[in-house]
Amino acid sequence: MKSNDQTLLKKLAFTLQYLWRLAIPFWMFRDAGRGTVEQRIANYRYNRAQRKILPFFMGKWIGIAVCMMQLTRVLSDLMATASTQSANYMCAAFFCMSAGIGFAFACIVLTVLSASYLYLTYVKR
Repeated sequence: MKSNDQTLLKKLAFTLQYLWRLAIPFWMFRDAGRGTVEQRIANYRYNRAQRKILPFFMGKWIGIAVCMMQLTRVLSDLMATASTQSANYMCAAFFCMSAGIGFAFACIVLTVLSASYLYLTYVKR
């Protein structure tokens, strides 16, 4: 039974890592702040060559942000029509807050991706 649980946990960890890599591109870049001067220069050049993938991921996060904003709007409309003391109102309020937090997270990720792209595009070392 324990080996079956470990296999299930490994599959879950692999699936979560796969989903994370679909959303965040930073695993494709190298650390240009460590190593000898030559290694840092080589890593920075590699990162500059990899910057072309960032607009694709920015597009993904723009889509996620738009979906979160629309979900927040729909749930706010649902809250306006529901009774204040009902379970529907409480569920809509909880999911509306969750969608708002997701929208804020998407905006932060977009800011980081944009700053990274602009830095790698215009700063030459």
